[in-house]
Amino acid sequence: GLPLLDPVGALQLRDPPAVEAAARARSLGAALGGFRCVHGPRFPQLYAQFAARRGLQAQLEQLQYELSDRSLLLLPEYRQRLGVSVPASPWVDLMAPWGPRAP
Repeated sequence: GLPLLDPVGALQLRDPPAVEAAARARSLGAALGGFRCVHGPRFPQLYAQFAARRGLQAQLEQLQYELSDRSLLLLPEYRQRLGVSVPASPWVDLMAPWGPRAP
């Protein structure tokens, strides 16, 4: 395949955490061929399960944030921005974040 770009040289990364992450990714990529698990017949199935679980974990983290105190503290500012930037509509009550009000 095509050779991979060196993120430190090609993108001129200078941030120490980014340089460390690029070095770790490079070393893990080089070691990947030596891992027996990636050559097993069940690897695609197991990886698909892992990827699905990771996606669900990411969704859970996002929902937990949205319900957190930190997120709710931003709600008044969000409502104010909606009131300023979006014209009123008879079909949608934009000031009710949980859906339109019942008649």
